[in-house]
Amino acid sequence: MIVTLIGRKLAKEGVEFTYVGITKRCRSCRLKTVCSNLEEGRKYKITKVRDKVHRCDLHGEVVAVEVEKLPIEANIKKEQAEATAIEFHPIKCEFIGCKEYEHCSPGVKEKKYKILKIVGDVKCPKGYELKKVLLDDMK
Repeated sequence: MIVTLIGRKLAKEGVEFTYVGITKRCRSCRLKTVCSNLEEGRKYKITKVRDKVHRCDLHGEVVAVEVEKLPIEANIKKEQAEATAIEFHPIKCEFIGCKEYEHCSPGVKEKKYKILKIVGDVKCPKGYELKKVLLDDMK
């Protein structure tokens, strides 16, 4: 279980969000270590909203919430999908209008991840042979 702070208006059980990092405005806040304790580029799901409310210059008010880190949905080269773990690197593609672009370049750290599940084949307009997978951190 991870406890973090989130804007009161966003704090509802079941809400999923992507953590994008700390803002310049928040760097001097006394609560920054709790607000910025998540991994940039990763998706999280709120599992519990706590009662504690804090004043916030950015959101007005923030609430303590419990979150779970969600698996990364990513596209990888077909041959990589034969492994149980991979060194993830985004697929270099300039076709940003593609519906698969966010899965080819999901904005997560380039590091080793375990493959949780192979979701299926990806139809790539560039002709790359890709598989959609769910990735998670190595434990």
